Amino acid sequence: MSKQSPSVVVGVDGSEPAAEAARAAALEADRRRLPLRIVRAFHWPSGDLAGLPDTFDACAASRRAADADLERVRHSLADRLPEWAISLELVDGRAETVLPRTVQAGDLLVVGASGLTWGAGNALGSVAEAVVATAPCPVLVHRTLHPLDWRRRGVVVGVDGGPGSAAVLAAAAAEAELRGEPLQVVHAWRQLTEDAAQSMRWRLEPGTSTAAETAAVEPLVAALRRRHPSLEVDTTVVPGRAGRVLVEATQTAALLVVGRRDITAGGPGATVHSVLHRLAIPVLTVPVAAPAAGHTAAATTGALTAPAG
Repeated sequence: MSKQSPSVVVGVDGSEPAAEAARAAALEADRRRLPLRIVRAFHWPSGDLAGLPDTFDACAASRRAADADLERVRHSLADRLPEWAISLELVDGRAETVLPRTVQAGDLLVVGASGLTWGAGNALGSVAEAVVATAPCPVLVHRTLHPLDWRRRGVVVGVDGGPGSAAVLAAAAAEAELRGEPLQVVHAWRQLTEDAAQSMRWRLEPGTSTAAETAAVEPLVAALRRRHPSLEVDTTVVPGRAGRVLVEATQTAALLVVGRRDITAGGPGATVHSVLHRLAIPVLTVPVAAPAAGHTAAATTGALTAPAG
């Protein structure tokens, strides 16, 4: 794909969740002053379909219907973006492979959490999950908030203090500023001994571990505050599994931002999997580089102490 100017790209499939994702993508394009590209994948099975007249070209009819749906989506966004700012693309192939190929690193890709298979609701579909794992750009997995969720406010970002944390923080700060909302930085950590099959005599001293984990993220947050002096930023450092901690931290938030590794570097990981499946709010996943060989994340750095008794 030739290099293009950055844009917001949204994948649609004719479902209501996809239409909602398109409306969210139009809002993001307007916020960023970027054009919007609406992409629909078109996959047709090989061979003839039983029961159709020989003279009926079902593939061509289906393609025309898909084109018409793209036009309907464009018209539905007339109150959000001018027509010249929206382009339509019907691309041959399956959505989970087509969408990652149509974007580049500087784009924002928006997909609905579910689509034709699951319909409306918060269930995460296979296409959204596959796209998050393989797209070269940030992916916003959109979920339409319940009308009673209008009080939700703020952006939460999860960081581990390792390589890529600065990039995730920068993306989260940009999202918070675009929305005019505060940013909550959350760092969760676990001690090495907590997952042991049997109880161990030695353990990490909790107070020392907490201090070390806080020190791992404080410089990153301090640098963020210097770059964004008008942004309200709070930091939370707590022990616990990252996925569970982030789900709890977003009870009143409007957006969660997390980093994710490329599929070639092990994939998004358990934390991204957890939040995508369990949250009922939009989640922005930001690609980060895999840790260099020999690097360990800023976890479990506390001092060893023997338990009393």
